[in-house]
Order: sequence, then C-alpha cells, then structure tokens
Amino acid sequence: MSRISATAAAASREPQGRQPLWEEMVKFNGEPFTITDIHDQTYVSRHTIRSYLKSLVLANYVKRIEPPEGAIREEAAIRFKIIADPVPYHAPRLNREGKPVVQGGGVENMWRTMRMLGQFSPRDLAAHATTDIVNVSDTTAKSYCSLLLQAGFLKVVSKAQPPKKQAVYRLIRNTGPNPPMIQRTKQVFDPNTKTAYPVGGQS
Repeated sequence: MSRISATAAAASREPQGRQPLWEEMVKFNGEPFTITDIHDQTYVSRHTIRSYLKSLVLANYVKRIEPPEGAIREEAAIRFKIIADPVPYHAPRLNREGKPVVQGGGVENMWRTMRMLGQFSPRDLAAHATTDIVNVSDTTAKSYCSLLLQAGFLKVVSKAQPPKKQAVYRLIRNTGPNPPMIQRTKQVFDPNTKTAYPVGGQS
C-alpha cells in the first residue's frame, strides 16, 4: 500500500463534508433549528455550520429567523428554517456568496449514491447522481465504477452483457462520507481513512 502524497494529505484535512449538516437540517421537516441543534448532532465546528448556513441563506435554501424585537440578540436565539421546495437529497454545493459550485460535484454525488443504494449499475449511478446543476453521464459513471472496482471498493454482482445489460456492482468498502478521489498517479485516495490504493490492488 503506497503512502499518500502531500496534496492528498492536505485534502484529507478537509471537514467531513456538508452532507451530514444538510441531513440534520432536513430532519427538522421544515421546523426551525439553531446552530447548536446541528452542532450537538454532528459535532462539526460552529464556524463551519455558521458559514454553510450563510451560503444556504444567500442561495434561498434556508431562511434566517431573527429573534423578536427586544429579545436578547445572541446566536442561540437565531433560528433557521429550510424553505427549499423540493428539498434536495444532496447537500447544496455553494461558495461563500451562495453561488453553486459544480466542480467535483459529480464524484461527490456518485459516492453518496453508492452509499445510499448499496447495489447499482453505472446507469443507476448516473441517473441518481445527476441534478439540476450537476450532470453525470453513463460514461463517467462507468469509468468511476471501473477504477473503484480495481481499487477494491466495489464488487461485481453480475457481469455486463453488451450492448444492453450493464454490470451491477456492490459497494464493499464504505469508509465514510467523502468520495474516493482518482489521482493522476494511478491510485485512488480515500480521504476518510487517509489511505491510497493502487489501481488494480485489492488490499
């Protein structure tokens, strides 16, 4: 098993992603929540939660509810409420200005879909990972599946029968919320475990 590069090590310091934050917000079913509510369930830093909520508010996914006039104006009194309709499953990928971030979204969506479905074909993966903002083609899904299979993340459940039937895969190495990244050095880096797997290796 090879050691991770400096670039990969830096990437591994990224937070666990915004999906857990979004999922906790969604659990309130449209009812108001506070930063503390989300922090207590995810243990993500308040700064990260605060920053993401600011982006969600700017993008009109979430509404900020100020405390009543005359009430103590502190963070604990400020509530938030999801107003998006429909509510997306995937956490909105936004920059600080609340603008959509497309780069890398396809890989994130494919990995989340793999974890959600457990068993899938590339066509299933592409269909579930495509959103209004991010498009994932069958070709892209096939390539990602092929590389994760070689790195030992997937197992073939049923082989492809061209031209109509695609292979069906099962996720067997579900290490966490962050998607395995394909590196130029012909290896797959898993930011959840900070481990690099050579393509073709099953370690």
